[in-house]
Amino acid sequence: MTHPVRPRPSAAGRAFAATAASLLALTLLGNGTGTAARWSDAVPLETQAVSTGTLDLVLEPARTTLQHTDFDPATGAVQRGTTDLTGSADAVASLAPGDTVVVTTRAHLDLAGSNLTATLTVDPGVSPGSAVVPRVELAPAPGTAPLPFGPGPSAWTVTAAQDGAAYDITVFYDVPADPSAQGTPLAPGPLTVALTQN
Repeated sequence: MTHPVRPRPSAAGRAFAATAASLLALTLLGNGTGTAARWSDAVPLETQAVSTGTLDLVLEPARTTLQHTDFDPATGAVQRGTTDLTGSADAVASLAPGDTVVVTTRAHLDLAGSNLTATLTVDPGVSPGSAVVPRVELAPAPGTAPLPFGPGPSAWTVTAAQDGAAYDITVFYDVPADPSAQGTPLAPGPLTVALTQN
């Protein structure tokens, strides 16, 4: 029995087949299908806890008084007096040295939510360089805990633990006890009380 003789490829055909196999191998390796290696990196993103809830501030009507010194020329008696200015014009004219205008109100806080913090600030509304020197006091209403001081002057930090709490706000506008301050005008405002979420 004889086997048919198969022709052997020529040298050029063998070279072509080797070149084709090399190109196929490079193509498979080059397009990523020939390797399973992947590179990646992950960096955690730092975020603050999300706060949800309500934030509200209710102010009772303000009361304004003038603490002044009265001098009776007939008797020479000097006594301290108080005049109620509530409902009068915004500007208080002709203050004397040592006089004090006092504005009082009560703030009711409505704070509800998780991780909720806010800053309560009182801005007396007096421009820098004024002869009148403002002072701000915050006192807790009976049964209310005091507030810690906040990030700036006349500022306090509040949290959801103060929900429903009430605080008495008093702003004193003091005229220096200096004769040159005679007749100092005062426009106490805009006196601003604000509650801002941190």
